[in-house]
Amino acid sequence: MLSLRGWRHGAGCGSSGDTPSLVVLYTPLVDRERYRSEVFRLADILRDEIREKGVSIRSLEQKMGVGNSVYQRVLKGRVAMTVDTLLQIADALDMDWRELFRRAYFASSESSPEPINNQDELEQKVLEILRRHGVLPDPEAEG
Repeated sequence: MLSLRGWRHGAGCGSSGDTPSLVVLYTPLVDRERYRSEVFRLADILRDEIREKGVSIRSLEQKMGVGNSVYQRVLKGRVAMTVDTLLQIADALDMDWRELFRRAYFASSESSPEPINNQDELEQKVLEILRRHGVLPDPEAEG
């Protein structure tokens, strides 16, 4: 989806300088609800791992040196989850990042991708997903 917005005074398109002219900027609309539901899905994976390991969220916060209730608020959606926080919680759980992303994107998808045979292939797939979702820059766009 695209949105149109913007008014500009002055130069261009034969305007007199005092007459406002419409400037059309095409910007992608942000689908915040889609992002929010994905964050909750990732948080669910982490909460499941916390339950499986039988550890407290507070013990994870202490292990990573963060303030009281930081992870609790993140996992409940009260504070925005960043990729940094997601990976910190995975580290506190001694959970391999590749395993986290495998569970998130390959474990139960309805149209399961072909099995990944080695760690390099898995890493490439995770990086591709992160680039596609805008978490990592696209190397082709930079070059």
